[in-house]
Amino acid sequence: MVMTPDPPPPADPDEASTAAHWRGAADVTWSVGMVAERLDISASTLRTWERRYGLGPTLRTSGGHRRYSALDIDRVDLMRRLLARGVTAQEAAKVAKRLVGDQASATEIVPAAEPTPDQRRLAEQFVEATQSFDARALHQVAATALETFGTVEAWDDVFVPAFVEIGERWADGRLGVEGEHLASSSVLSALRAHSRRQTLPELDRPTSVIVASAEDDQHKLPVVALEAALCEHGISSVELGARLPASALETVLTAVRPQVLFLWASMTRPPRDPVIAVLDRLADDTTVVLAGPGWPADVATVKGLHDTVEVVLSRVLAT
Repeated sequence: MVMTPDPPPPADPDEASTAAHWRGAADVTWSVGMVAERLDISASTLRTWERRYGLGPTLRTSGGHRRYSALDIDRVDLMRRLLARGVTAQEAAKVAKRLVGDQASATEIVPAAEPTPDQRRLAEQFVEATQSFDARALHQVAATALETFGTVEAWDDVFVPAFVEIGERWADGRLGVEGEHLASSSVLSALRAHSRRQTLPELDRPTSVIVASAEDDQHKLPVVALEAALCEHGISSVELGARLPASALETVLTAVRPQVLFLWASMTRPPRDPVIAVLDRLADDTTVVLAGPGWPADVATVKGLHDTVEVVLSRVLAT
């Protein structure tokens, strides 16, 4: 995000859809509904983030109504961006809260296993290449991480820590949003190239695994990471990308009847989710694997790329 002062956001919501339009408007405050509309986050998700992680409005009107400041909105937008790139909700919230110097956390953060020195070095190189907008270096670092450590370790110990640091630099103005986009694009390209380098066996049932993002969810980086990780184990999958409509999902499942269906959801699913309705009608011979912070609390999900790979392999290799 560019940190130079901007004028208050224009009335047209299409021109105020990113957090760049909020900065510099310190005298303007925003309701939950306004923030939800402009950042394309449901109001229920904002309330959940406030309740679980303390990422809520910090100001009050004279009438006692809670309102978001520009910095509050930056925290929410940073949380959204990190989640979309596969960072866990707890880690994303911890980073977002540091944006305003609030170290108190609504939940305990469980530390992950420490990356190795080589992994930390690659993560640092990835961040610095992002900072200098060096696309070639980004691709080289991403490819090296995948080739050296494999998809799961590269994801957990290089890419995710790098994206956390990139998010922090974006939040405090050291890095523009264009760098963040370039970093994501570089990892996406490296994952696809890594998948193509794997040797896959000829299968009697080539469409045994389908991976996609849920309807209206525009993020697919974790989906492509799973595809690459499965390729390392000799398992091919069909990747249907982001924003797969529920009707199209049902058509594919009816025609193909895969062994495994994986769906990623970054943001909170709607109350009457058409995707859940499709899954309720699904045949019993398809194992459904859901991941991402967007699914309801009463829906079983898999946490992390490693566990997701294990679940898929246990189903496919058991037949």
